[in-house]
Amino acid sequence: MTTKKETVNHLEMYEWLKSLEFYKGELKFWRQRLSEVVSRNTHNEVLREAEHFQNQVIIQEENIDILRHDIKQFENHLEAWFDKHPKLDDAKLLEVESHLRDRMKTFEHIYVDIKHEYYNYLRKYM
Repeated sequence: MTTKKETVNHLEMYEWLKSLEFYKGELKFWRQRLSEVVSRNTHNEVLREAEHFQNQVIIQEENIDILRHDIKQFENHLEAWFDKHPKLDDAKLLEVESHLRDRMKTFEHIYVDIKHEYYNYLRKYM
């Protein structure tokens, strides 16, 4: 039988994983649009900015992979914990959960900022 706390944790982590999956798919779209811009423009400024966004795509894909791995690992750890304990009262687990939540918020904040910059770039050169 699952507890309410376990269900809440699972739902939150499920949302995080779905969001990360969405962002990863969006980054594929970014790559495609960057290729189009580069094929149409050979000016140094356009190419320099394209390289910046290409690097950001790589960095954000890596960040997504790391976050996804850490969330899955924590979810596995939680399942094992709840099998043995009816309540989530372990301070270390709560700390890890809070840290993951902060990392997810930080990632999303940075991602949205980059996304706005990226779309401004596309508007200029497409």
